[in-house]
Amino acid sequence: MKKVLLLLVVGLLCANSYGQRQCGAMEHLHNEIQQNPDRGKILEDIESHTAKWIKEKSKTSLRSIITIPIVVHVVYRTPTENISDAQIQTQIDVLNADFRRLNSDADDTWSQAADTEIEFCLASFDPNGNATSGITRTSTNVNGFGTNDGVKFASSGGKDAWPSGDYLNFWVCNIGGGILGYAQFPGGSSSTDGVVNGYQYTGTIGTATAPFDLGRTATHEVGHWLNLRHIWGDGGCNVDDLVSDTPTSDNANYGCATGHSSCNSIDMVQNYMDYSDDACMNIYTEGQKSRMHALFSTGGARSSLLNSGGCGNEPPEACDNNVVLITINFDNYPKETAWNLTNSEGGTVASGGPYGTQTDGSTLVIEECLLDGCYDFTMTDTYGDGICCYYGNGSYTVTNEGSVLAGGGSFGAFETTNICVEGGVPEPTCSDEVQNGNETGIDCGGSDCPACPTCSDGVQNGSETGIDCGGPDCNVCETCDDGIQNGDETGVDCGGPDCDPCSSSGSEELFAHYFESGWDGWQDGGSDCYRYSGGRSYEGNYSIRLRDNSGTESSMTSAVYDVSGYSAIEIEFYFYPNSMENGEDLLVRYYDGSNWATVASYVSGTDFNNNTFYSAIVTVSAANYNFASSSQFRFQCDASANADRIYIDQVTVTGVSSSSRLEGATSQSIKPLRSVSETRLTGSDDEFSVYPNPVFSDMTILSEDNINKLKIYSITGKLLMDRNVDNTRAIIDVSLFDSGIYMISIETEDEVMTKKFIKQ
Repeated sequence: MKKVLLLLVVGLLCANSYGQRQCGAMEHLHNEIQQNPDRGKILEDIESHTAKWIKEKSKTSLRSIITIPIVVHVVYRTPTENISDAQIQTQIDVLNADFRRLNSDADDTWSQAADTEIEFCLASFDPNGNATSGITRTSTNVNGFGTNDGVKFASSGGKDAWPSGDYLNFWVCNIGGGILGYAQFPGGSSSTDGVVNGYQYTGTIGTATAPFDLGRTATHEVGHWLNLRHIWGDGGCNVDDLVSDTPTSDNANYGCATGHSSCNSIDMVQNYMDYSDDACMNIYTEGQKSRMHALFSTGGARSSLLNSGGCGNEPPEACDNNVVLITINFDNYPKETAWNLTNSEGGTVASGGPYGTQTDGSTLVIEECLLDGCYDFTMTDTYGDGICCYYGNGSYTVTNEGSVLAGGGSFGAFETTNICVEGGVPEPTCSDEVQNGNETGIDCGGSDCPACPTCSDGVQNGSETGIDCGGPDCNVCETCDDGIQNGDETGVDCGGPDCDPCSSSGSEELFAHYFESGWDGWQDGGSDCYRYSGGRSYEGNYSIRLRDNSGTESSMTSAVYDVSGYSAIEIEFYFYPNSMENGEDLLVRYYDGSNWATVASYVSGTDFNNNTFYSAIVTVSAANYNFASSSQFRFQCDASANADRIYIDQVTVTGVSSSSRLEGATSQSIKPLRSVSETRLTGSDDEFSVYPNPVFSDMTILSEDNINKLKIYSITGKLLMDRNVDNTRAIIDVSLFDSGIYMISIETEDEVMTKKFIKQ
């Protein structure tokens, strides 16, 4: 019982064909994944959580009994379809008996039979806190709803779902086509989450029709809703239902085929997840119980039901303390986002996430009722890049009566904010902008906080504009443009260790950019322009990669500079070409405030060859171009595909005011520096990175280019995973892999790259 076949578990349709249950799992799966390509990944995440919980925590009981509120939506066209309250109650009774192992037909055939400690009740209160019978009734003109979820929406003649985080939605209708019912596995859309049962197969009286008249269709479907697979795993003997104590089987059993043997063992035909008749079913196992309970553990897909007030004896109490609203605008990875709220003693009073089933870019509002006092609110991101700006524009706010107590989105792995409500007094800190306790200044001095800044501490503090100078408190800073020969300057505003060298040549360096700490004021042209680290910087770790020929997207553009007072401009830079085809070129361009002009062109195969570092100097004369006060410089790749690339580094632009340094016309030169074997760069090339490596569970794959497909192979070449990605980043869980060495391969638009990783 080892293999995981997630493609067989999304939604299950149970049909009455010649008196037998049948399933159309693959057809429903195909439709669901077509509508949401991320559905399979969400199932994998839930499966990973389940496996970890069973391995580590299944011996710890969640609580004595899990109670799930049910709302039954009866959608009827004829009076017969409008089944009675009494018939519905018999179904609730059957669910409680079956899940608690109180069913009268329970026997001792299987020693692993379990009381799942899960119960069900008809909801006492609706989502607005109003009293309800737990039953809604909707008249419709629809003759048969089929399996396209039409019954779940008022717009298609059905009934909209109640919040799936608080209720099990149970629709009863004429499905049509002999279909008994179908369920949605955890992790699907909240608007369709729940179970659909045919009115002929609900409960034990009224319209209940033999041999499916004992309410076991609902028991079977609720099992799917609680993440149970068919007993035979929807495959042969080598495919499993992911439960350790159910015998392997090669197919469904019908009728009541007790004693039937397959896969060298007796089939558990009495299990609620087989296809036996109602009168034959009577058992869930301890292993199936563990799978169901994993959903209600911390981070489980159905854990919110533990806090539902749907079955209470009284409506949920209105908050008579402080209502705090937590609003989360998710980025493209909600599964990485979580939060918690702790009191002054460090105890957790509320928490949420991770939100693996939340839609990318969606918004969630959580209401919490807090006593007077102060709390620490912590927002976390497991990837460590916050929720803003890298993969979507996420954000969050915490408000009380319209006042923002905390908020943000741009942080690392987490950020914590101390918030106070209704008279709470925050504990003094060294960052609260108040002079507290024994502080000798605001947030400084005393025994607990750092020393207060002074104008002689050798550090640029607070409002100082330089080290120990500038600002309202310190002396004016000496600068290289104050018209005075200061300190160790060897001339007025020149010379010494801090200012430009004094020169009689009439030259002035406008800028020298190495891109080690950022873009240095250059503009990213778009998807074909990228700040790159990976061995293609001549002097450091970073360069700017240009590729393809998509105009400004294949270019990098400088900030605006005033060159109006110079006779010439010298542009010196280093570059490294990779996979450039003969005839493709690198352009150097100049903007005079009105128009762009190409001032130099270096051609592959003529001026340069691949895999070699070059230095180049372009001299631009004011005699040939208009030197303006709002000039810019641009490097642009003119190639044919994404795989054709130029890496730009160490760009220096110098203004020349003395004609003695000019050679007359605008010119360009190039000099090869050293050739580099591409194999030298493979180990550090971050076009494709994998970390952590070695890895225990979650592994992140980052690519410079969009990943179309990701595959994992054993060291012997056996394909273990094949997934479509369509992103520059992927996170995969390898916790179920055996320890050892594996190969991971990614396919981009232009190439296939492979690396090794070690599973611990």
